[in-house]
Amino acid sequence: MGFDKKEKGQLELEVVPHDTRLRLTRLIRHRCAHPEAPFQLVWTARFVNIANHAMHRPTLELESDDWGEDYPHAAYAKLESERELIMRIASTVELAEILGDYLQEKLLERDPVNEILEEGNCGFTFKVRESHNDEISVSIVIKSVKDIGEADLSKEHPNIRVLVNRMDRTLRDHDYAGVLHASASIFEVLAKDVVKNPNVQDKTLASFFGAYRKASGLPGSILDYIEQVYKERNIEPLAGHGSVKEPKIEAREATLLDEMTKAIVRSERKLLST
Repeated sequence: MGFDKKEKGQLELEVVPHDTRLRLTRLIRHRCAHPEAPFQLVWTARFVNIANHAMHRPTLELESDDWGEDYPHAAYAKLESERELIMRIASTVELAEILGDYLQEKLLERDPVNEILEEGNCGFTFKVRESHNDEISVSIVIKSVKDIGEADLSKEHPNIRVLVNRMDRTLRDHDYAGVLHASASIFEVLAKDVVKNPNVQDKTLASFFGAYRKASGLPGSILDYIEQVYKERNIEPLAGHGSVKEPKIEAREATLLDEMTKAIVRSERKLLST
């Protein structure tokens, strides 16, 4: 029945990987399939409009032909294209709310959805309780950072919320070089998700920053800031490598970097969904 303010706040720093969104799209596509085209269209419209409500987008109305037996070809094209966009353009909060609504309406089943989310290293899954009169109750299970585990940057989809927790922890510990390192790692993971190219998964951000700049929804000045942070990570003592020198980054700069990094993560997904 929707998420509370705390749950939404936790989800804002989750980034659902492109591959996970693609697998969820395929699951929805499969559930919409029907041998009779009008039935498939009506089923597709239900998926699309539930998502549109969650994303505050206009409801798409179906109007049959003059005989009342079929729908115009344009309706098929419009709804099927909208269906393909649902999981791609939704923010993380919207995506989670949409999946919860689908589960509540029994359009999707819990186990396949949770399996896809877990394999994508997402920090949330769903719990479904069914009563004796077949009514169901759906709730979201947002994992704590310690349950997700430490971020492994060698893996394809390290969890950004874990990296943000690492950044916050190093700031509390006055490890300002560690804040810089964590921030640069967050930007690299975010950029790989935005670029959506499997060939960059094992590459450094510097090697594909041009592609990220083209794909990003952020303004050029913010992208310049991200690029500068990444460059500084590679030269700042104790940020990206061992060094006998003392790091130059100070508390005020690290605090700003911590806040800017979180704001950029939230902004990137919102801009890409508009």
